Amino acid sequence: MNKSFELTPTRVRELRAFAISARLLNFSQAAREAGCTPSVLSRRIASLEDAVGTRLFMRTTRRVTLTARGEQLLAHCERLEQVMTDLAVDLRPQDGEPQGRLCLHLPRTYGRERVAPLVARFMARHPQIRIDATYDDTYVDLVAGRVDAAVRVGRLADANVVARQVGTMRRYLCASPAYLKTAPPLNDPADLKHHRCLEFSGLRTGSLWQLHQQRRRRSVRIDPVMRCNDVQAVRDALLAGVGVGIMGDYMGDPLVTQKRLVEVLSPWQLGESPIHLVWLPGADRVPAVRLLIDYLVQAMKQP
Repeated sequence: MNKSFELTPTRVRELRAFAISARLLNFSQAAREAGCTPSVLSRRIASLEDAVGTRLFMRTTRRVTLTARGEQLLAHCERLEQVMTDLAVDLRPQDGEPQGRLCLHLPRTYGRERVAPLVARFMARHPQIRIDATYDDTYVDLVAGRVDAAVRVGRLADANVVARQVGTMRRYLCASPAYLKTAPPLNDPADLKHHRCLEFSGLRTGSLWQLHQQRRRRSVRIDPVMRCNDVQAVRDALLAGVGVGIMGDYMGDPLVTQKRLVEVLSPWQLGESPIHLVWLPGADRVPAVRLLIDYLVQAMKQP
């Protein structure tokens, strides 16, 4: 930053606009989260870039990315946000502890594996807050369901929510060492037609497995020996040596590390899905909701 850079109220608004845009890499979504129009958001970022003296974003007709300076500034902004969050908690009067009952909607398996322990820690820190949590893979309308916050895996279809990306999920094929010991060779996606395959019916593509390796793409229609809507049931069948199936990294990685499962057909991948924490505009003005959102955003970004 140059010598004339000062943290005026206007500059703080520009930094907030930048930080939101840097996380989402989508100016339309960022404007909704910042509570302004896309043109206002663009002016704030342009003013900040002028003050910093360099570009913070690289924009093309197809994508938006951060420059090296933008990555550096985002790291500073995230540290500043955490300091401000901690300060707000520390300065809150003891008798002003947020309270109330919050409604959470979480994906069934990912929610149990990754989010449930975080919710438990949050409740231990804030005993005056009560949580109603629903673990379900179906889409829920936040207004109709009176949901305060939700975690969604995959591409967002609802433009009327505020979203903060908190991670990604990588999916890949794996099987047990016992199954692979007696199974046919598996060196190419086409070889899957000769294997016992397990289908998780919750995936949008169902029995059509779409794999990619850099710019190469292959689609294989499997004939599953088992089809179910529960990822944990697929995992248990894989561990029992039933066949080949898809695992998300949050569940599969520990088992691969323990050598109870083996990733197969690497470097062929089934893609990554973004993970977002979403809430309705204005919901975070409620102190208990804001506290929960801030906590989950920070905790879910940690490995």
